[in-house]
Amino acid sequence: MTTDPHPDQPRRRPVFFVSDHTGISAQVLGQALLSRFNGLQFRKVTEPFVSSDEKAAEIVAEIDATGEREGIRPIVFMTITNPQRAAQVQRAHALVIDLFGSFTPALEAELGLKATPEVGRFHGVVDQYSYKQRIDAVNFAMSTDDGLHTGSYENADVILVGVSRSGKTPTCLYLALHNGIEAANYPLTREDLETEELPETLRRFRAKLFGLTIDPVRLQQIRTERRPDSRYSALATCEREVHQAEALFRRYRIPHINTSTFSVEEIAAHVMDRMSLEEH
Repeated sequence: MTTDPHPDQPRRRPVFFVSDHTGISAQVLGQALLSRFNGLQFRKVTEPFVSSDEKAAEIVAEIDATGEREGIRPIVFMTITNPQRAAQVQRAHALVIDLFGSFTPALEAELGLKATPEVGRFHGVVDQYSYKQRIDAVNFAMSTDDGLHTGSYENADVILVGVSRSGKTPTCLYLALHNGIEAANYPLTREDLETEELPETLRRFRAKLFGLTIDPVRLQQIRTERRPDSRYSALATCEREVHQAEALFRRYRIPHINTSTFSVEEIAAHVMDRMSLEEH
């Protein structure tokens, strides 16, 4: 079980992500729905591998006890494939949203086929090829991180460029892990920016380049966490580097976005869309 790091804050609505597998689907879908309700705070608990009636009973008891103790009705996002166990969780004194149950009947009717109630089938043997591709893509992202092994750029699907701490590394890893995209990243150094020319290493891969920029104040905040009271984190440095990087993107017509208000997931989606990349 994983819980929110601040469990004692008052009146934060308890939210449970309950699954008979890893709980990732419940988390992703549930949190996407919760993100539409601004101004509310939630205390989140993930309960994975609910694969027995006994475990389901324990979870229901925990949900009920939480609601009684905190004086507020919990919300439950559930992805349980076993019908009897799902019905068991539905009896909790909570708003229980069955994410599989909400969509499966409509798909069964449309496809003329019953869904297979098999735990973890999505991650099973049929998905091994896709899994290997994603692991290979993660290895590629790590080996080419921060301008390393530029000789491998020939194999890259995309090369992210931008100043230090603009979001390149997490975006590359997300693209690799979730989309199987072989994404490299190249940091634009002070020396690169002062020449006002695209680095020699990148010129023949211009069609693969995608730029990430960021608000200088936000960049200063991020860099200060890493190196406080340094020239690297000074606002003047951040402003100059961002201005020079954006000028470079415009000069070479490199597609780019400002990452300041985007999550990693959103940045990755923009990269996929703007570069016409297809999930592997």
